[in-house]
Amino acid sequence: MKVLITGASGFIASRLLKVACNTYGRENIIAFSSRPCEHCDTIIYDRDDYSVCQSDYALLESVDVLIHAGAFIPKSRNDVGNLKGCNDNIRFTDKLIKLPFKNLKKIVYLSTVDVYAPASLISEQTPTIPQTLYGQSKLYCEKMLTAFSAQRKIDSLVLRVGHVYGPGEEAYSKFIPLAIQTIIDNKRVELWGDGSELRSFIYIEDVVKGIMNSLVLDVKVDVINVVGGEALSIRQLLDRLIAISGKQVEVNELESHGEKRDLIFDTKKFAKYLGVNETDVLAGLTSEYNYMKSL
Repeated sequence: MKVLITGASGFIASRLLKVACNTYGRENIIAFSSRPCEHCDTIIYDRDDYSVCQSDYALLESVDVLIHAGAFIPKSRNDVGNLKGCNDNIRFTDKLIKLPFKNLKKIVYLSTVDVYAPASLISEQTPTIPQTLYGQSKLYCEKMLTAFSAQRKIDSLVLRVGHVYGPGEEAYSKFIPLAIQTIIDNKRVELWGDGSELRSFIYIEDVVKGIMNSLVLDVKVDVINVVGGEALSIRQLLDRLIAISGKQVEVNELESHGEKRDLIFDTKKFAKYLGVNETDVLAGLTSEYNYMKSL
């Protein structure tokens, strides 16, 4: 099996690439990136128009499985409406499926749970009504790839990835890495509101295991949510991080006027089809804290 992985330098795909090389051999893995990858062959694309050199066509023609993980991903809540980034998601995917994949048999697309409408319990049957431009761009890419796969009569699977945490996410301005860095720096942690909103986080290694298991899934499943099954409040997460640090940490609750929204997921399909035993949240947070402390 020859596997092409886009977004090889990203948070998820960089770990996925290493695991795939160890599992299938580096000679069977190809990175699709804007810069060279040291782990395997790399098809380097132009960052402006996503074009590739014709000399790489032979590698493209050998690909059996495409894992499309490359995308603009918001690094903070303010980025969810980034017009250029969201448009680039669509443009990149459009250019990708026009490349000469002569032997392609399966596409695995990493989408996002941001495609869903608000719901008390989110499952794969929850209506897809994105609340952000980012969610809209990912949903459109889902539809592009599903249509492409149907036309080519190849298998396709959409993995809607939830809130991922773990070593490496410090590049993103998200609650967990920001809180960890603040605690490490012995500063006061700011908490918007009372922290009662519920979130379901999934550890990075569990996401990678799920993607790897999807490559050998031999039943037809259109969409699987790759999400955490334990819902914790933001305050509970912060309390666990403080306990891990062993420090006395001052928490400043700031008034929040934003709409509260809990994010709780039905994980039955994830467990049934991808068979991942989730990492305990305390163990995952401890790993991330120790990693960031060592930087």
